[in-house]
Amino acid sequence: MNATPAPALSGGDAPAPELPEQAGELLGNVFGFGEFRPGQSAVIARLLGGRSTLAIFPTGGGKSLCYQLPALAFDGLTVVISPLIALMKDQIDFLTAKSIPAARLDSSLARDEAVAVYDDIRSGHTKLLYVSPERLGNERFLSLLSQRRVDLFTVDEAHCISEWGHNFRPDYLKIAALARRLQVPRVLALTATATPSVAADVARAFDIAPNDVVHTGFYRPNLELCITPCTAHQRRDLLLNELQRRPRGPTIIYVTLQRTAEDLADYLGSHGFTARPYH
Repeated sequence: MNATPAPALSGGDAPAPELPEQAGELLGNVFGFGEFRPGQSAVIARLLGGRSTLAIFPTGGGKSLCYQLPALAFDGLTVVISPLIALMKDQIDFLTAKSIPAARLDSSLARDEAVAVYDDIRSGHTKLLYVSPERLGNERFLSLLSQRRVDLFTVDEAHCISEWGHNFRPDYLKIAALARRLQVPRVLALTATATPSVAADVARAFDIAPNDVVHTGFYRPNLELCITPCTAHQRRDLLLNELQRRPRGPTIIYVTLQRTAEDLADYLGSHGFTARPYH
């Protein structure tokens, strides 16, 4: 592992609870990793110690392990709230390959698939359940959760709870109240995008103490940022020229709308590139 500064704990230097030996065993035996990445052990120790936590990690920093590992140590259910169906599917595939009982509830499921998920939750088989924020407005679903012991709420893209954030989603405002209603003992809020004001909003919503904010920083030494000013009409031509100039290889193009992703994939496909929308 490359040398990386230790994660900063905002609001003081109070140490995390000691990491149980069980966590290291799960890391190696179930997930196949030899050591934790920066910040992971600090977050996991807090959750296993019963403390709600805000984790601010860069994209690719290993946020998922911070709740997947504790979920196996808890007796009850871990609920993961995520706005991205495609990422839910990827996580389910990963966990299923590890023989970890996980499921998702979202609008893409057929009725019989949703019924099977409900049955598995009711029976206690499911350890991790991924849902969209909108699902939290479904009273049938909430009634089901009230019958299960829920040990952890994980809120992915937690910056969406803040009205200061550029991705504010009103449905996120319900999560904190629901956690209290269901008497969930701990919440993990995850984000890679949090200004100080947004982080303060998230911590306030979930009663996260200042010393339970784990921030590993945003610096990514493997990334180079370049900006090319252009008009909206020039954007596609500039992108196409850049792709044609480079050696062929995997490329990720970020856009703001699902429709734009689909249109751009079609456009690139018509110019000889293999491109697929992912959202």
